[in-house]
Amino acid sequence: MPSILLLAYGIILVKVMVLKDVPMVRIGPIMLNFGGTQVGDPNFVPFKTILPYVLGEYGFMIGALNIIGNIAFLVPIGFLLPFVFARIGWKKSLALAILSGMFIELTQVVLHLGIFDIDDLILNGLGVMVGFWIYVWYQKIMSSSYRRVAIVGISVLSTAVIIFLFVFAKQNELSFESMHERKDPNRLEQTKEGVSKNVDPCNGTMGTGQIISIAENTITIKRRDGKDEVVVLTEKTDMRNAGGPITKSILKVGDRVTVVIDDSNTAMAVLVCGVN
Repeated sequence: MPSILLLAYGIILVKVMVLKDVPMVRIGPIMLNFGGTQVGDPNFVPFKTILPYVLGEYGFMIGALNIIGNIAFLVPIGFLLPFVFARIGWKKSLALAILSGMFIELTQVVLHLGIFDIDDLILNGLGVMVGFWIYVWYQKIMSSSYRRVAIVGISVLSTAVIIFLFVFAKQNELSFESMHERKDPNRLEQTKEGVSKNVDPCNGTMGTGQIISIAENTITIKRRDGKDEVVVLTEKTDMRNAGGPITKSILKVGDRVTVVIDDSNTAMAVLVCGVN
């Protein structure tokens, strides 16, 4: 059974972390994209992308989700490995952690589905090790006199977590949007209508980047990963701030914005962050 679970989870991991086949999560007005950065230069400097998240430069919720998410995705691998390979120790687990992270990062590069980021490798490897440590703790508890108490405690905790997630999803209108749905004009119109006046359109996330230059039909933004990106504006581009619809003349260098683009880097929507 553990072998089947490990294989099944490995397939899910490839689908989500390598192929980026993961929907956008919408929590009320907040849109969270776990597809990761797919363009730009590779990062070989440890903690270069982790540190801004820790310091809250993009909002502490965004930072926590990115860091914890990269760790949590690999925890089941570290937990299941000792069940499948009984003699595996922490050293071999660490080696497999590094290899797992390298496989994910290099496969993304080869398939042109993402960029190499040493920080993702660090977080993914840490996730495998956390899973291994949980396995060690689990084995000690199960072989002790507290086994029954532990089983009851784990069952109660699991039930409480499920109930919490269900209530959270209901209260915050949790939903998932595929790439096709995100590009649907009708869906985009609903998103624009859902931005209330006098409320930060970026909902405290600090946006996807900061405008560093403005041209006739384009704006250049410095993305969260530090790379510059030129975004094309058209007559159909919807631009808004906390006060409602705006025109291109309102945009200025220094504005933090959330930009929704299509495959040709044409902006479908530009939301200026902050409250007027």
